[in-house]
Amino acid sequence: MNVRLLAWAMRARRRMAELVALSVAITVTYAAQGLLLAVVVDDVIGGADLAGAIPGALGLVLVQAVRAGLLWRREVAASSAAATVKESVRADLYRQLQRLGPADVRQRRTGAMQSILVDGVEALDAYVGKFLPQAVAAVIGAAAIAGFLLALDPVVGGVVLACGLIVPLVPQLSQRVLASRMDPWMAAYRALYAENLDAIQGMATLKVFGAAQRRGLELTARAQDFCRASIRLCAVTVLYVGVVGLAVGFGTAFAAGLGAVRHAEAAIGALALLMILLLTRECVRPLRDLQNAFHAGAPALSAAAGIFEILDADPPVKSPATARTPAGLPRTPPAVTFEQVRFTYPGRTEPAVRDLTLDIAPGEHVAVVGRSGAGKTTLIGLLLRWFDPQQGSVGLGGIPVTDWPLDELRHRIAVVSQDTYLFHRPVRDNLILARPDATDDEVWQALDAANARAFVAALPDGLSTVVGERGMKLSGGERQRLSIARALLADAPVLILDEATSSVDGANERTIAEALRRAAAGRTTLTIAHRLSTVRAADRIVVLDQGSITEIGSHDELMARSGTFARLVATQESIA
Repeated sequence: MNVRLLAWAMRARRRMAELVALSVAITVTYAAQGLLLAVVVDDVIGGADLAGAIPGALGLVLVQAVRAGLLWRREVAASSAAATVKESVRADLYRQLQRLGPADVRQRRTGAMQSILVDGVEALDAYVGKFLPQAVAAVIGAAAIAGFLLALDPVVGGVVLACGLIVPLVPQLSQRVLASRMDPWMAAYRALYAENLDAIQGMATLKVFGAAQRRGLELTARAQDFCRASIRLCAVTVLYVGVVGLAVGFGTAFAAGLGAVRHAEAAIGALALLMILLLTRECVRPLRDLQNAFHAGAPALSAAAGIFEILDADPPVKSPATARTPAGLPRTPPAVTFEQVRFTYPGRTEPAVRDLTLDIAPGEHVAVVGRSGAGKTTLIGLLLRWFDPQQGSVGLGGIPVTDWPLDELRHRIAVVSQDTYLFHRPVRDNLILARPDATDDEVWQALDAANARAFVAALPDGLSTVVGERGMKLSGGERQRLSIARALLADAPVLILDEATSSVDGANERTIAEALRRAAAGRTTLTIAHRLSTVRAADRIVVLDQGSITEIGSHDELMARSGTFARLVATQESIA
């Protein structure tokens, strides 16, 4: 038993109670079948005519029919209970991933995460739908039949009861050994899943560099590790099944033999002996079903470890319990401030941003430039609160971002990034992520402003065209313009342009730059750029170097100083 898994199962407590009741009722039908059969056989042996056995035979048919209906209903209830619990766990995982945010999720392998979110949750099916209800029903059913046998004959009943106690103890004794094999099996499975997904996503790269065969050999080695872990797990489970089967078979045979001896000693009658012979088997049946259910549900224990790891992770940032943002705060362009900010990424020693102070006035357009690793993207993460600085503070509209509710903070900031992410959904669905209540007219207006109307109208199904995974059915420029349209539709007072034109050609860059100028109008805008030619329109340019500001000024002012910015421009122009 796992307390947390049991708590999850209680989210479907009505279905679980129904499953226990159904399982007990099924055990009752087996016991009734044994009793009826014993009575019929005793009547026949006692010399009764066949007509006298007809009621008993009809009773057996009725019991079989009732059991068939109960078995069908139990399968339906088990599927329903498991589905309810899995849906609830997936909702918990999704909410937790939203709380963890990109800063945490990016540190995890996509394939390993997917194996937890999909296969790990699916592994709960047998544990919830079979093992847990059967664990309760087995105790009730076996105890009831053992009690009846004790009433028939205390000696035989005591043997059956002792046998019944051994069977549920075996899983407890074998759980540590099983866990020592189950955990490596689950780890090998996740590693294999992650590596295969990685190879599929990087197939083009592997082909270009002739590395597909080498990667195939690596995947084969991973598959062999998984195969060995599976064999070691099977060895333990087969041993467990064998021990349980031996205990059940030995106990049943011993009880039957002892019943025969007791009958020979005239301690019990023929009918009691027949009942012992038939009910002993029915007493261990629910315990054997429990063994099978445990075998089916055991993977959930290791799978749950991965789920718990995600659910127990501490989010890098949390929404304040009491927000200090005033109600009905206007969505006019706010000021953005960084005051003596220092931030170091986990696992690193050098700060990405150090003692940085920057004030961006309401409606101002500030561009941040610098070499790779200078700390430009870190500023975006701090403003969006993907993480918090170890020193200093970041403010929006005169209020520290730590005092803003996270949802409200991020609703006031729109981002157009270099790596535009589009979902495998229609164009409309990708755009209205920013505003679910947007009308088609508003969507088309945003597309107009982003210079995207023409190509969207030319798509096979217009706004209903599915763009493919990551928008792969579109060109880079088209994806970028949809990203701008999405930001415009959000109508956020703060706009972040993160390398928004770095991955498009010159012709598209001019079209996108025009759309970006429209998007920045009337907003506080922060532009991150490698292409220094794209920051001429900024009110101020901030030059970062190793996390610190080295220069601030307009394009003309910085060029006149012949400092770091001028050298960066000269370098880019010489390369071009």
